[in-house]
Amino acid sequence: MAKKKERKIPEVLVFTDINNYYDDLASFVILAYLAEHGYINIKGIITELGVYEVRRRRAMYAKGAMQYLGQSFVRVVPGGDYEVKDEIFENNYPENEFSKIFEDAGMTILRSGIVFLQEYIKSVKDKNIFILLNAPFADFAKYIKGTQDTLKKKVKKIVVMGDVLENKTESGKYLPNPECFNFQTGYPAAEILFDYVQEKDVKTVLVPSKNIKKLDMDFKFLEQFKTSKNPVVRALIEASKECDALSMIYDMISALTLAEGMFKKSGGSIEKEEGCQNQFFFADVIEPVLMKEKIEEIFAEKFTPKKITLAQLTRTKPEEENVVLK
Repeated sequence: MAKKKERKIPEVLVFTDINNYYDDLASFVILAYLAEHGYINIKGIITELGVYEVRRRRAMYAKGAMQYLGQSFVRVVPGGDYEVKDEIFENNYPENEFSKIFEDAGMTILRSGIVFLQEYIKSVKDKNIFILLNAPFADFAKYIKGTQDTLKKKVKKIVVMGDVLENKTESGKYLPNPECFNFQTGYPAAEILFDYVQEKDVKTVLVPSKNIKKLDMDFKFLEQFKTSKNPVVRALIEASKECDALSMIYDMISALTLAEGMFKKSGGSIEKEEGCQNQFFFADVIEPVLMKEKIEEIFAEKFTPKKITLAQLTRTKPEEENVVLK
């Protein structure tokens, strides 16, 4: 009888520009949920955008947030240096009451994004890496330039927050839309990525903001968790009072697409454009009510206080069996 083939849990690398804005922090809740349920194994988080000190603080913030979400062993590292074009914009790291909480909990970070990527991807033996790009990705573009076919052998899927230009090149290739936030600060990196994945035919899922807007969702449901002591939900509750709901949703939907089966069952779709010859897919929300219910379900599981009954606390000893000596 043939042995049943075990499902491989994809290993995920996350690129983020997390800080005291709420979007990336909300996506971390989704990532932690997916990891707990065996959909993914988060192998590393790379923090991008800004000078090294800003990226370092982003890394500590990310590590601390993951600690509070039950993912204590996730490796976090600041991304590599790149040419900063707008210091005020790119070094934007607003502080609030949660900054110190998360940074103090996340002191144990690694140092170099490039070294981490090289060592980690080299250690992976088969095509089992998923990459989530929820931020500019200067590090990843540098790595692509030096790896040639190595990356294609190791990476199974790339998820990108962003969209393409309406018109393709003469050869039928997609171009990154420079209006997308994550492409604005490092457009050459976006061009390197798009060229690579289309040349090597690497599966790439794009998450355009226009496809997420139909999920008209507010975050008043977070108020039900206001008694929680977890600083992640407390930070999200504070942020939701003044939040741009689309931004908060956008990062979460990108994270959800890592688990395609669950995403589709929850009202999403991941489809190719008609006539597309590349491995480019586009994520969409086609059943907003279902998707909203799934998001609320995920948050409820993470932050609803667990009630333990007296029976659960009481240890009952199994009855001793009578032993008959012969």
